[in-house]
Amino acid sequence: MHRFALAALAVLTLAAPARADFIKNAEEWRRLGPEGQAAYAMAIFDVQSVVTADNKYTAARAMGLRACGIGLQLKGAMVAQAINIFYRDHPEARLATPFVAFNGYFERGVCSPFINKAREDLGLKPMKAAPLPEAKQQPEERQQGQQPDQGQQQPDTMQQ
Repeated sequence: MHRFALAALAVLTLAAPARADFIKNAEEWRRLGPEGQAAYAMAIFDVQSVVTADNKYTAARAMGLRACGIGLQLKGAMVAQAINIFYRDHPEARLATPFVAFNGYFERGVCSPFINKAREDLGLKPMKAAPLPEAKQQPEERQQGQQPDQGQQQPDTMQQ
């Protein structure tokens, strides 16, 4: 099903080149539905985990995200759920793209220890204000009433 959803997303991309930026906010994200969200979310994760632009900071982010995906055994639906949680917990960010929500939950949240380890391996300083996630907490385990981590509100650049 995951491959089908990605293929469908690719076909939609070719059919609507004027919308190459795709989903621009939480409302458009919501309209994708669960399968579309899972495919779109994994596409974000896949791009972020391989793009390095010959830069140590983006390379560390990509390495850390790959390690995080493996360590947490992430699936598309889990990544999509995390984006939904971020939008829910940050109403001020509902005008932001899912990419920003992804960064807020993964890069600045649950994957930050993995990214900081990769940064350390490359001789870089750790990200500033990157919160340590609760032990082994995955997106579907987060409770409705839990408060978001303080450091997740506005994603910073990796070059801090």
